[in-house]
Amino acid sequence: MRFAHILKLLWSEPALITPAAHAAIRELVLHRIAHPLAERGPATDFCGEAVEMPKMMVKDGIAHIPIGGVIGHKLTAIERGYGVVDSADIASDIVDAMMTPEVHTLLFDIDSPGGMVNGTPELAGMLRDVREKRTIAWTDGEMASAAYYVASGAQEIYASPTAAVGSIGVYVPWLDSSAAMQAAGMKVDIIRSGPYKGMGFPGTSLSEEQRELLQMRVDEIAGGFKSFVAQSRAIPEAAMQGQVFSGDSALTNGFVDGIFPRKATMLAHLTQTKK
Repeated sequence: MRFAHILKLLWSEPALITPAAHAAIRELVLHRIAHPLAERGPATDFCGEAVEMPKMMVKDGIAHIPIGGVIGHKLTAIERGYGVVDSADIASDIVDAMMTPEVHTLLFDIDSPGGMVNGTPELAGMLRDVREKRTIAWTDGEMASAAYYVASGAQEIYASPTAAVGSIGVYVPWLDSSAAMQAAGMKVDIIRSGPYKGMGFPGTSLSEEQRELLQMRVDEIAGGFKSFVAQSRAIPEAAMQGQVFSGDSALTNGFVDGIFPRKATMLAHLTQTKK
């Protein structure tokens, strides 16, 4: 099925992504489904804008590893073509940087609203396991939800004054189409082997048992997210309720280690404080 991973993210799986980005992906996917023969042209981001997918670059001993767009896992070629970045590709960049002798610093250049749960904790853990070289996360755009989960594995995090940082949390967007089905004169019955089998089938509503199960999944994932962040950053519990912070607020709440107006200014700081 086209957009298999994205469709799961949209309607039935716990998501580590900002609502605005989620809505933009939904509109794009619905448009593509409605117009399957429309000419696509070059790769596009989740808002449909043409993009050129950046690659890792090594300069002056620093491996610049881009994390731009929605973060996915085990993506199809079609999904990659829409500007979604695969966590497996980021992991591959980390391995390559670690195996390059002249690299002393891994700099993750992030502009992402988050993405899928699958693969995110593993990627964040992989980044945290890097100890032989300096690891730094930077954003002058978005570093939210899954993107911040990954960034929190770095030894240092920096942002520009107007960057959007945080959104610690998880949610499940669940589409209840039962009323629409009923309005169309249709009713869906599920013959099931257990109370959770067939959960989310189009045209059905969630039972209380099913809703409780989803809440348990959300709480478990959110707990792991917060626990991972807390291992290296002293962020107040009140600041880990899904909010996004910018500039001084992100610094005050412990999300970042410093604020710089430009990436070049931050790089100059890194050179002066080289470990």
